[in-house]
Amino acid sequence: MTTSGSGHTPSQHAHDHDDPARWQQPAFVQEWVDRDDGRRDEREPMIKETIEAIPFEQGASINVLDIGAGYGILSREVLENFPNAHVTLQDVSEPMFDHARKRLERHSDRASYVQSDFSQRDWASKLGGPFHVAVSAIAIHNMYDDGLIASVYKDIHDILEENGVFVNLDYAAQAGGVESHVTWLKEAGFKKVEAVLVNARVARLIASR
Repeated sequence: MTTSGSGHTPSQHAHDHDDPARWQQPAFVQEWVDRDDGRRDEREPMIKETIEAIPFEQGASINVLDIGAGYGILSREVLENFPNAHVTLQDVSEPMFDHARKRLERHSDRASYVQSDFSQRDWASKLGGPFHVAVSAIAIHNMYDDGLIASVYKDIHDILEENGVFVNLDYAAQAGGVESHVTWLKEAGFKKVEAVLVNARVARLIASR
C-alpha cells in the first residue's frame, strides 16, 4: 500500500485506507460501512452484474474466494445466487468480519473467514483452496502499487482450479489504467482476460485460467 512507481498517487482518503491499524478500530469501520451503505443505489447494480459474470450454473457446487470481502456485500450476492456455493471471505479487518457475520447469518454454514493482508506476500497462505472462482469488489486498487497489484493477481491465479475464473470489479482506471490490469492478469498466467468498462472509473475484469 504504497505510492506506485507509475505515478498514480493515493489521496489522503486512500492513506486512511492504507493503515492496517485503522481497520482494527470498530468505530472507524462502522463509519466506513455506514458511508458505503449510503452508496448502495450506485453499487448494487455493479455488484449484481459482477455476480452474473461468474460462468457457472446457479446450482453448481463451487468454492468461492472473496478478496477484500469487507462487510460481505459481494459474498452475500454469491451465496444467494449460488445456493450450493461455499464462500471464503478474506479481509485484513476483524471488525469488518463482525459486520459480515451479521449480514450473512442465514448463510453461516456456507461461509468462512480468513484474516490476512493482501499487501503482504504471505496473504494467501491460510486461504486453503483451490477455488473455482475468486471475486473482488473495489478492494485491490487500494494498494496503489503496480508491483503489488500484479503480485496479487499472480497469487490469485495460483490458488484457482485449472479452469477457474477471477472476476474483479475495481477502480482500475485510476490505479494503473485498465490496459495495465489486463497486462498484469495475462502475465500472471490467465489465458483469457476481458475488460468491461462500467463507467469512467470502474472496470469489470474477467480472467480465466
